[in-house]
Amino acid sequence: MRHAFAEAWSIARSGPGLTMLAVGLITLALYIPGLLLLLTQNVSRLASNVDVPPSFVVTLSAGADARAVAAALAAAPEVARVRIVRPSAAREHFVTTFPDLKPVLLRLPDLGFPTVLEVALARAALRSSVRLAANARKIAGVEQVQEEAVFESRFREMVSVVKRFAYTLGAILCLAGILSVASTVRLALDQHRDEVEIMRLMGATEAKIRAPFWLHGALEGASGGILALLLLVATYAAATRFLQVSPHPILSIFWVRFLPPAAFVVFPAVGAAAGLLGAAMSVREGVL
Repeated sequence: MRHAFAEAWSIARSGPGLTMLAVGLITLALYIPGLLLLLTQNVSRLASNVDVPPSFVVTLSAGADARAVAAALAAAPEVARVRIVRPSAAREHFVTTFPDLKPVLLRLPDLGFPTVLEVALARAALRSSVRLAANARKIAGVEQVQEEAVFESRFREMVSVVKRFAYTLGAILCLAGILSVASTVRLALDQHRDEVEIMRLMGATEAKIRAPFWLHGALEGASGGILALLLLVATYAAATRFLQVSPHPILSIFWVRFLPPAAFVVFPAVGAAAGLLGAAMSVREGVL
């Protein structure tokens, strides 16, 4: 292992420009999709986290019997679920969605939120949403009915499209990074050709000859993954700091939380895998 690391360092020093280029491309390949995923992760909090989202939301007037209205709505055969959201739960959800407005709400403790009913229809009855919403407006105690089915469906589709675009863009940029690592290792192979031949004559195994080049590619990729993660952390911290100084109720939606802890393993691992693949491609062509 000491020999492999020493040779990998020697390979990196033999072509510092290409090494920096390869690390930079892998950093870019992981940073840009990571930034898009960070944004979509935060925005997707606005979507319902259930398989069948509410088709419409019923706002009740003060003093209305929520259970009676819910029972009346649930009597329709097309209705799959009616969920009562009390004022305290609505207030908590609002604070979670718009954390920058929490200080304002704390200064307004008497600000009341209405009781709402989230009505979810069976999948086969989604086309009946408009008719059922119109019927709900006629029930005593109902103040307002807001249809959610179309918005929820389009919103989920938008988030899904952005995620697929992030993965596709990441794959394309990772391919560029892999080819860059392959070029770096290929140049190193040409520069160390004599050493490779001497090691063969001395009876070194192919694995021992290739290991430094594999390690060099994997370390390049892992370095790119770590740099991409550090850039994401810096971007998130800078944006959070900016929003603390200049709060914005809309922009704050994008920066409520960072990527899950698994990202601290995934980014270096994906980078290392890309670097190792590029090194394996080059070593296979150049050594065998």
